[in-house]
Amino acid sequence: MSITVIPTRNEHTITFKVDHALLPHGKSMPFSEPETSKFHPMAEALMAISGVNSAWIMADEIMVTKDTDIRWATVKPKVMETIRRVQAE
Repeated sequence: MSITVIPTRNEHTITFKVDHALLPHGKSMPFSEPETSKFHPMAEALMAISGVNSAWIMADEIMVTKDTDIRWATVKPKVMETIRRVQAE
């Protein structure tokens, strides 16, 4: 699986572009509470990562926002590993 990391203007948010659709084109699902993440397996897995504040799933992209006191060097490898794992299931 190919994952492209795309920086955003917000230093706490990164977009992860994957090589196939997670949702139909034009649809998106924002998740900022662990309780709501149960509606999508990718969101549930990402929101379980310590330091992840929110995930916004779009067609072939996942925008992840981390807690402000956590470094991307800590969170990004876990996010990428989780994306690969969930997509392989």
